[in-house]
Amino acid sequence: MKFTSLTTIVISAAAMAGIAIASDSNTTPHGKPCKPNNTYQCGSGLNGFNNGRDYAFVCGQVGKIIAYTQCPCVDCCKATANDAKCHY
Repeated sequence: MKFTSLTTIVISAAAMAGIAIASDSNTTPHGKPCKPNNTYQCGSGLNGFNNGRDYAFVCGQVGKIIAYTQCPCVDCCKATANDAKCHY
C-alpha cells in the first residue's frame, strides 16, 4: 500500500514538473512585455522562437508585443519611428 502511494506521488510530481517546464517555453513574442510603448522594434534570441534569428515587432499601448514578423536572418532587422523590417 505504501509503495503504491509513493509511486503515485513520484508520478504526479514528474507530471507537474513537465507542465511547469512546458508552460515556461518561449515559443512566440506575442504578449511579451516591451518598452517603450507604441513603438516599432527589433528583437532576437527568444528561446524556442525562430531559431535565434531576428524578428520585427510592434510594442503596443500597454507595453506588450501586439504584432510581429519573423526575419529569415540574424542582425538584419531595422526599426524606425514608422516601421520595423527585415533587410537581407
